[in-house]
Amino acid sequence: MKFKSLLFASFVLPFSLFAQSTFDEVHAIFQLKCATGCHSGGSPSGQLNLSGTTAEVYQRLINVNPINPAAITEGYKLVDPGYPDRSFLFRKVAHDIDPGVNYLTNQMGNPMPSNLNQLPDDQIELIRQWILWGAGDTNHYVNTQTLADFYGGQGMPRITPLAAPDPSEGYQIHYGPFFVLPSTEQEVFYKYETKMIEGKEVYRVRTEINEYSHHTALYKYNDGLESFFNPGLRPVNSILDAAGVYYASSILGQWPNSQDLVLPEGTAFTWQDSTVLDINYHIPNYNADSILPAEIYMNVYTQTMGTAQTEMLSNPVYYGGSDPLNLHLLPTATDTTLVINQFEVDTAYTHYIWSIMAHTHARGKQFDVWMRNSDGTKGEHIYDGNYNVEYTFNQGYYDWSHPPFRTFDPLQPVDFTNGLIHEAVFNNPGPDTIGFGLRTTDEMYVTYMQYTTEPVTIGVKEENSPFNYFNVYPNPSGDVVNLSFNSEKPEQGFIRLFDNLGREVYSKSVYITQGKQKLQLSKSALNLTAGFYTLSVSTGAGVETAKIVFE
Repeated sequence: MKFKSLLFASFVLPFSLFAQSTFDEVHAIFQLKCATGCHSGGSPSGQLNLSGTTAEVYQRLINVNPINPAAITEGYKLVDPGYPDRSFLFRKVAHDIDPGVNYLTNQMGNPMPSNLNQLPDDQIELIRQWILWGAGDTNHYVNTQTLADFYGGQGMPRITPLAAPDPSEGYQIHYGPFFVLPSTEQEVFYKYETKMIEGKEVYRVRTEINEYSHHTALYKYNDGLESFFNPGLRPVNSILDAAGVYYASSILGQWPNSQDLVLPEGTAFTWQDSTVLDINYHIPNYNADSILPAEIYMNVYTQTMGTAQTEMLSNPVYYGGSDPLNLHLLPTATDTTLVINQFEVDTAYTHYIWSIMAHTHARGKQFDVWMRNSDGTKGEHIYDGNYNVEYTFNQGYYDWSHPPFRTFDPLQPVDFTNGLIHEAVFNNPGPDTIGFGLRTTDEMYVTYMQYTTEPVTIGVKEENSPFNYFNVYPNPSGDVVNLSFNSEKPEQGFIRLFDNLGREVYSKSVYITQGKQKLQLSKSALNLTAGFYTLSVSTGAGVETAKIVFE
């Protein structure tokens, strides 16, 4: 516990201290462009006085409500540390820094500065970077010359924004850009408060990241532990920076590229209200003379709690187990094979694996996973690191920077009394021994897996069924039962529900389209009592029935 406390404490230290902080530079912009006119004196515009000392102006901005009713309705603060898009100040000065983004509605007034040309892009960006990195008053976050160079023509193109889901379907998380200098790499964490007012199941996560990214990883904090971590981007400079999040959260998944992660039907992540996430991003800039604008778009698609049949879980398997620092690669310039035997002979349990992804750095040459036989030998080869990132063909070599992400349909059952064998090959040409570390010049050996702890019955075709598959879930249910099936052709159908005495309590004629169908029955909406029911779905091709229990 003492060790964990030290890890958490590492995140409350300042980012880095310079003679002039980023807020000093932001404050100077305010004094030159804002405080000489509208935002000074006894009756400043918007009741926001930007004149005065850095300390005075800082206190007037941080976590302060704006007076604009539309901004208050959206939950904005003048400056919400870590969240430029939730900061009304940034929205007022943003203008067209992100083409196609409408930062102000008609009810939010005119952009700032009033009656003047907009701020130069590098100054708008400086304000965004200050907020994005946590809006501290003494921290130096970004070099202004980097921003001037980027907007002066030395910048690489930004990624195309990902269209956000409809609010009825979910929400979008976006952070960035942050700027990676030529021939360098950067890894960051970003704490994100979802502000969900009720728990939701997440059945899809679509992520768009820069082409040459090494990975992005999604973490969910354990209750209350997010308070140990500052808002905004946090640089990963040491093992302790990463270990802090590791001990305070659970990892939901890691992906090497832009990914549309649609979970198997009947499965979902479970996120309670006010869930707090942390999104890790590691990206190198291979360009020798241009600045890379790194950013992430992440669309989160949600559904009502209780919709899924079972929860999707995730587990990283490290070489060395609880102590990944046991990884040491001697400078022999020869291939070295390291093996993880993952099994628990005295504990009988089965996981149903949906995805596997390898993770090494530049010294990794091969990565494989096999089913393990009871005698300790290799069984079925279920993961071949020589495949391409989408796991559609064998490309003949292992690409450590974009390892394959394999999913299983149906899910792969693994009895862990036998378990799995993970095997990776490394080659360290020297001159120094390489150990576990965060940079690509260090090394890692991790297998990321997503799985359920019970089988998913959705998708199984019953004998003599008129449908390709047919399933009801969750069952039993406190209220809503989902009915899912796949029809080979469009036709008229009929749904009936009978109580335990055989009396029809509900019937409805439905037109069934070709392909996947999803319907719902609600105990409360149909005024049903708790008990046993029989569901019948009939078409010209036959009849499918299922027992339902409403609790």
